[in-house]
Amino acid sequence: MNKKNDSIAKKAYVEELKKKGFSNIRITSAPADICAEKDGYTYYFEIKMTRQPKKYFGAATLTEWEQAIKDPEHYRFVVALQSEDDLITRFIEFEPDEFMKYSSIPPFKIFFNLDLQAQDNSRKDDSIRVTKDKIEQMVDFYKKIIHK
Repeated sequence: MNKKNDSIAKKAYVEELKKKGFSNIRITSAPADICAEKDGYTYYFEIKMTRQPKKYFGAATLTEWEQAIKDPEHYRFVVALQSEDDLITRFIEFEPDEFMKYSSIPPFKIFFNLDLQAQDNSRKDDSIRVTKDKIEQMVDFYKKIIHK
């Protein structure tokens, strides 16, 4: 079994939401892992799964945070604790303001993807192409936000 696969946690949380009276529950990819409805509102649940018993280091994307701050009353970060035998033992829900207390912004990363067998490694997808100008903009922006 793929130990990093969080589909177990998502499916288990769908069952939790059913018990809590949510309807139209669906596993999605954006702006969160699960969308569900209750009392006429759409709620978003971003699932983070760990086997760590004491401390958990993870990440949330900017797109997840964008939705979280846009609709904080209906967005939850959910940490699923998984046992060694792949059972979900409990869920811990965080509202965006609360989750911010445990979150920090590291220096930006620039990803690369090399096919070591290919003759031509030029980018063919729709991701943002790195340029010197974009790197300089990122450096400037990061310097601004860390010096507040």
